[in-house]
Amino acid sequence: MARKDSRRRLLLAAAALLLCAAAVFLLLWLNPNRVYTYQAQTASAAQAAETCPFALITRQEFQLAAELLANENVTAFYPNPGQVDPPAHELPVGLVDAEALRIGGQRARVTSLSVFGLMICVDYSTPVPDDRTPCSRCILAISHDGTITKTSSLYENGEAVYTVENTDNTDFIISRASRDLLYFLHGN
Repeated sequence: MARKDSRRRLLLAAAALLLCAAAVFLLLWLNPNRVYTYQAQTASAAQAAETCPFALITRQEFQLAAELLANENVTAFYPNPGQVDPPAHELPVGLVDAEALRIGGQRARVTSLSVFGLMICVDYSTPVPDDRTPCSRCILAISHDGTITKTSSLYENGEAVYTVENTDNTDFIISRASRDLLYFLHGN
């Protein structure tokens, strides 16, 4: 009888520990403070295209960049030489030919056109069926010297699954996000 009682107590203790562990995991998982870590690595053009089929800068995007750099309505917002911390300027998205922009073969919707210092940024995305959160998003950053950086992201449930940064179709960085449930232990 004593043996049965000790076995029963051992099973109850194991079950209680398992239940506590499950409760702690649920509390961490359902925590509204969601913290993500990003792992970034350099990649080749082939790896970038495999990860994100729309990561390469297209001929139309290069052409759009040249048109925006030549457009005085856009470059008029460049800061004066020596100006420190110039303000950002939001421009009408109608200055961008939306027909030139496609993401994975889908028509893109231009969500913003801005000038930040000596950089022109075009933000465009494909909407998900509910039209609230982008399914795929790209940001084309055009430097005054003609350097183009395209940042491409794929979203699932409103969160970026991965991001590919492409500079002039020569340098690629792939970043992936993963949720860090134990962020509070890292002492940041």
